[in-house]
Amino acid sequence: MSIRANPTAIGLFMIGAIALTVLGVATLASNAWFGERPTFISFFQESVNGLERGAAVKFQGVPVGTVSELLIQIDQVDKTFLVPVEYEIDLTRLTTEIGEFLQLDDEEVLERQIADGLRAQLQMESLVTGILYIELSYRPEAVPPTRVARQTAHPEIPTTPSLLAAFGTEAGSLVADVLQILFRVNEMLEEVDMQGLNEAVVASAQAVERLVGSPELQAAINEVPGMADQLSRTLTEFEELGDRLGEAIGPLQSGMEETLSETTLTLQAARKTFEGAQGMITTDSGIGYEMEQALISLREATEALRTFVITLERNPDMLIRGTNPPRR
Repeated sequence: MSIRANPTAIGLFMIGAIALTVLGVATLASNAWFGERPTFISFFQESVNGLERGAAVKFQGVPVGTVSELLIQIDQVDKTFLVPVEYEIDLTRLTTEIGEFLQLDDEEVLERQIADGLRAQLQMESLVTGILYIELSYRPEAVPPTRVARQTAHPEIPTTPSLLAAFGTEAGSLVADVLQILFRVNEMLEEVDMQGLNEAVVASAQAVERLVGSPELQAAINEVPGMADQLSRTLTEFEELGDRLGEAIGPLQSGMEETLSETTLTLQAARKTFEGAQGMITTDSGIGYEMEQALISLREATEALRTFVITLERNPDMLIRGTNPPRR
């Protein structure tokens, strides 16, 4: 006899299961449902290949949100494009130094942060996978953004080019320069006479081998220790000669100093004697006066002798006849 199922028990079981499911989902998604996650938008002027929905949004490397939508916006006039990317940010993860939440969804707060250099930039999670994420950071070197009137439903955060985009602007010319250099190197290698170069290298190696194995070089190498010993002995003799010269110069220097001292004393005594003699022969002193009178007499006698000689030359017979007596 089978037991009939109770519809009430089945209904209560289904209601409990549904309640537990709802509670579990609410618990797992509480941050998304009950947290403050406003949506922001940034317009990228570069390829976002590798950025997908659900990609991380980081602030200085800390995950703070996820990408929710990627679009493409093409200008029909100049054929340029923009990639609007919408992403949600959990503002409860952004706090100030005093613990207050940074309310980026407030227009005035957002404008101040943008003026301080807040920018969005594409970054690569891994070089292997090529997955991108959005990095929010402050860039002091960032210039004030050029605002374009756009109708958006979300606050806009300006962008700055990624490193890949900055490299890509010069990649074409860089690759072309590298290719030109490689072609030029290839042409230079083709112009080189590799056979002649190999022959020259082999000849140089053989010459070196012959030089190393020559008897003359071996004999010269064998003589090196003897030359070193002789040089050492010569240096020792020079040192001994220097010591002997020092010993000989010492007494000689002492004798020269004594001789110079005696010569100085002698010169000083001679100077004093000369000064004394100079004082004695002045005209003011007695000896000086007498010497002066003697010199005057000698001069008069010399003058008289000179007159006599002249007179004798004119009158040679004066010695025979004598002088004429004076007339009265």
